[in-house]
Amino acid sequence: MPHPKRIDRAAIVSAAIEVLDERGLDALSLRTIAARLGVRQPALYRHVDSKVDLLADVAAEVLDRWHTDRLPRDQEPWQDFLVRNARSLRRAMLSVRDGARLIATGGPRSPNVDNSIAQVALLERSGFAGPDAILVFIAVSRYTIGAALEQQTARDGTSINLPAERTDKDALHLAKLAADVAVLGPDHEFEAGLDALVRGFGQSLDTPTA
Repeated sequence: MPHPKRIDRAAIVSAAIEVLDERGLDALSLRTIAARLGVRQPALYRHVDSKVDLLADVAAEVLDRWHTDRLPRDQEPWQDFLVRNARSLRRAMLSVRDGARLIATGGPRSPNVDNSIAQVALLERSGFAGPDAILVFIAVSRYTIGAALEQQTARDGTSINLPAERTDKDALHLAKLAADVAVLGPDHEFEAGLDALVRGFGQSLDTPTA
């Protein structure tokens, strides 16, 4: 149903998120948003320059609504913050249909400076060199986005399918392992990879640079 409310940029972004959640990113257009708001499409151009411009605002709003764990707590171990922050980013992307694609393609390209300062400072205090601290956050965010993207776009869910004609012992063993992993589910799969990343970062702190 069209929204009986005043049209401004915030209303357009909210309507866009509703359309996105119902119809997906490919069906999200200025026309469908205008229809949701009960106005003609040209009315939107008083508030947004283009679809690209709007998608950036939609991505930022999705992050603002659901990516709530962006800052370290007092005395929080760096490992705990990395995990909490990654889970929060994943939760935000999975909160809306095609959220990972939205963030990957339309998300902010400039970081929140204050958030980034606090995040990098935590890792530097924990022993990471400055560039390494930034690389840690890049690696975790790219892993998280990639995992969410695969979860939302995989044709067969997150299961691993093997050719039916492979009935040899090794292939059947692999199929059994794949089925066992599928039962664990995407949350467990994500957590396993995230844990491996974080443990690897910890080991790098204990390894002197050659």
